[in-house]
Amino acid sequence: MSLEVELFRSDDYVRYGKVELLPLLCGFFEPLIGQPLAGARFELDFLPVYDPGELPGPPSVINLRASHGYVQVRVLRNGELLYQHPHPVREIVGPQLQGLLTKREPAETHWGFGIRGQGPDQIALVRPIPRVRHVVGVDARAGRKRPPLFHLEDVDGPQPPETSLDELGVAAPASGPAAATEARVSVVVRHRVREEFIRTTAFSAEIEEGGFLLGNVFRDRDRPGRLVTEVTDVIPAERTGASLLTFTFTGESFLRVGEHLANRGREERLLGWYHTHLFPAMGSLGLSSVDIDLHRSTFRQPWQVAALVNIVPDHRVLRFYAIGSDSVIQAPYWVVRR
Repeated sequence: MSLEVELFRSDDYVRYGKVELLPLLCGFFEPLIGQPLAGARFELDFLPVYDPGELPGPPSVINLRASHGYVQVRVLRNGELLYQHPHPVREIVGPQLQGLLTKREPAETHWGFGIRGQGPDQIALVRPIPRVRHVVGVDARAGRKRPPLFHLEDVDGPQPPETSLDELGVAAPASGPAAATEARVSVVVRHRVREEFIRTTAFSAEIEEGGFLLGNVFRDRDRPGRLVTEVTDVIPAERTGASLLTFTFTGESFLRVGEHLANRGREERLLGWYHTHLFPAMGSLGLSSVDIDLHRSTFRQPWQVAALVNIVPDHRVLRFYAIGSDSVIQAPYWVVRR
């Protein structure tokens, strides 16, 4: 199986395309060895040595499979060993990519790459957290005599309007623990949104992905004290970090979704968030402790929910979670065709 280099554009690491690895190797090793390497055999043994280093640019280049950042290279021709030595992966691939990508996309200043093929595919791909932009420094040292520049406090918004599940078009039994009396929130999902989660969105099979839930909030007319969250749309998060087991929002992720909401000009609320798990859904194994901490600290409104999509090659499972009396618990949801 031939090896390829998968390319990711900008520090948002948006998939861009692939190039063959062999020409890049020849471009690096031919001047080093001092002879053409057409027909030569390259043997690569990826070493578990962490190398998060970035090859300076422009454009700058970073290896997204940094846990195995070094490779033992052997070059042979007709059984004769021409060269043998370990190298950082970014050293033997990065300069050639810089030249190639500068010609293709001269305005782009940063790229990520990951070598793909039998062997490297077993190495975890990690999308680093993007560089922070538009930072404001705040002096929070004790003993300041001047008054603080600002303070933050919760502001109660208007009460949501009332509705019933019938009025929202609910007719079928709920998915999830419909009888869970502890769940204060019921979730109604548009059919199109569920299809995106379950079928149509091409989620990564290597790293977790996530984003935001948009829609409406109501008081449940038939069950006083309870809320109904209607999910009408989803937006993939921008400016995030991710790996096989983690998904990280940044402050810019929330700035971007705020801009999306303002530009859309609709009466929508930020209902919560979603992300993927790249393993099967198993009983009570839902949100991780890290997920629960994120939800409780960031999505603090009682009607905000977390959607979880468990992904295996031939199957997906969608579940929703909301804040309960003393924990984050699974919430029932219904699918409607509105």
